[in-house]
Amino acid sequence: MASIPLLITLDFTPEQIARLQAISDALVIRQVRTRKPEGVAAALDQYPDTEILYAVRVPNAWRSHWRVRWIQLHSAGVDHIPLDAIPPHVRITNASGIHAVCMAEHTFGMVLALRRRLTDMTFAKPWHAWPPDRWALYARPLLRGQTMGILGYGAIGREIGRLAQAFGMRVLAYKRTPTQRRDETFVLPGTGDPEGIIPAAWFGPGELFRILEESDIVVNTLPATPATEHLLDAEAFRCMRPDAIFVNIGRGRTVDETALVEALRNGIISGAALDVFEHEPLPAHHPFWSLDNVIVSPHVSAAFPEYDDFAVALFAENVRRYLDARPLLNEVDRHRGY
Repeated sequence: MASIPLLITLDFTPEQIARLQAISDALVIRQVRTRKPEGVAAALDQYPDTEILYAVRVPNAWRSHWRVRWIQLHSAGVDHIPLDAIPPHVRITNASGIHAVCMAEHTFGMVLALRRRLTDMTFAKPWHAWPPDRWALYARPLLRGQTMGILGYGAIGREIGRLAQAFGMRVLAYKRTPTQRRDETFVLPGTGDPEGIIPAAWFGPGELFRILEESDIVVNTLPATPATEHLLDAEAFRCMRPDAIFVNIGRGRTVDETALVEALRNGIISGAALDVFEHEPLPAHHPFWSLDNVIVSPHVSAAFPEYDDFAVALFAENVRRYLDARPLLNEVDRHRGY
């Protein structure tokens, strides 16, 4: 087999590099540590024969002498990538699935914190005394028996659905193609819902309001695309139940934040847990900081120490598939934007 130059622009360890090298002697692995588009461009100029590129960012403009055939991204989202600048013959795959467990756990951490009023308990510590009305304050509805609507039933949504089922919740799924039940993306063994058997009902485009009306907790995992821009607007929040909780771990641009603030202030919904925002970092003056019924986390729901190990596992599987001319996992559809 002819040599296949592979350029990695991440801080992978020697052990992780060795794991990739063990796949085939044909791989010629080079490593240039950079996370900036201009740094990746300089690396490709240094190694223009690169056939496989592993990167967080890609160049903003493509040069004709580069020979890249496949780009594996270190992230699930591709909204930070100039897709139009990449030649159509270059395949692109993302890291969907590697952080599903982490993001699902983060989701339930925020849901439980809101539902069980755990933040109130933390703030009460300086009093050094139990509140006299503790039963009224902390007798909270159970998750068991409630309905969770998951917007975006991909790798992340399916692991959230699996945990919701373990809590005894009814799960509803919303996706662009609800008839496509099986998940073909990367899945860690024993996680998620690869066969799509958990949801009690499926909803597609045009049925957003229906799933919102039926849900006690709405979790948004949708990607940022022209079709999802401000999909969650004032009308959408008015469809939700007054005691409903809204969680956003997808993308900030999918939510009309002005409408969400008004819904939270006016009791249209009871609370929100937010990890992503239209503008990041979240501006210091934003109302989300001061709303008592909002939990804010700094876009860290996908952060965990083993991220790179999981990413290498996915990449290694895709390298094997590439060498064997088999379909790659997590191939990005440029027209859909994910």
